[in-house]
Amino acid sequence: MAFVVLILLEWLLLLAAASIFMGGIRGALVAAVILSGIVWYTHPDNFWSLEVPFLIGASICIGVLLYFVKKAGQSSIVAGLAGGIASLVIFGAFFTPLLAVIVWALVVGTGLIPKIKLKEVVWGVSPMLWRALLGILCIVMGNLMI
Repeated sequence: MAFVVLILLEWLLLLAAASIFMGGIRGALVAAVILSGIVWYTHPDNFWSLEVPFLIGASICIGVLLYFVKKAGQSSIVAGLAGGIASLVIFGAFFTPLLAVIVWALVVGTGLIPKIKLKEVVWGVSPMLWRALLGILCIVMGNLMI
């Protein structure tokens, strides 16, 4: 493939991973559509033999994400914690890490470690960790498909 096409496909993979991390369940659906388009573009002759297992895996992953979101919603942890950590990652991409923590603390204003039970913290942060894992998996599987 041409170098520019490979760069565009890699950009689409990064877009899919970012949509999973920032968009949650809707972002995972957008990422599935993006990856389906990549499969269709790179393997048009055996599209359905690759697409059916991919859709089954994507459905399972979205179901697990839905379960984590439901469990996190039942705990008493503030939903802003996951958003605060996500904003820390975004700030960290553009600023030095020390400046990112300072700006994050000033803008978001939530503590790094909440003063609640460990079980509630784990269930509260689990959707964000699962989205990060799905984003990395999205990039790896996309690179294997290309």
